[in-house]
Amino acid sequence: MSHYQELAREAWRSGEYRAGGQQPGEGRDLSGRALRDFLRSKMEWIVAREALDPAAPRTAAQEGRMKLAQYVKFREEKFGGVLFETKSEKVFTLSQTGAAIVREIVAGGAESEVLGRLKDRFQDKAGSLEADAKAYISDLKSKGLVTE
Repeated sequence: MSHYQELAREAWRSGEYRAGGQQPGEGRDLSGRALRDFLRSKMEWIVAREALDPAAPRTAAQEGRMKLAQYVKFREEKFGGVLFETKSEKVFTLSQTGAAIVREIVAGGAESEVLGRLKDRFQDKAGSLEADAKAYISDLKSKGLVTE
């Protein structure tokens, strides 16, 4: 059992949770039972998100939805972001624009939904946002970093 797992189990048993780096309103003012319920809801959300069986039949709502590939992790940084392909141990650095596109992919939805959110979020005076984003997404797919 890892050190992290030991700490998580001890926190669950004792009801005392201490975590740094929380955002305001992210359980900071909670204690006791309320904090435990808050953390449990977060943990259930993570389990539901991570436990999707890739071999299970897809529903109509899931069809065409993009997501990061199974072994790909995304982390935002000041300069933009980083994609980690953990199976082959490849690291891809992303510009702020690339990180914005990956952030929208992580948020979920079909390619058209992702493009729509990008258009809503950023000004596109030159009219090239959609074509550039499609090309970038296509490149991510060709590298096996994004799946549908």
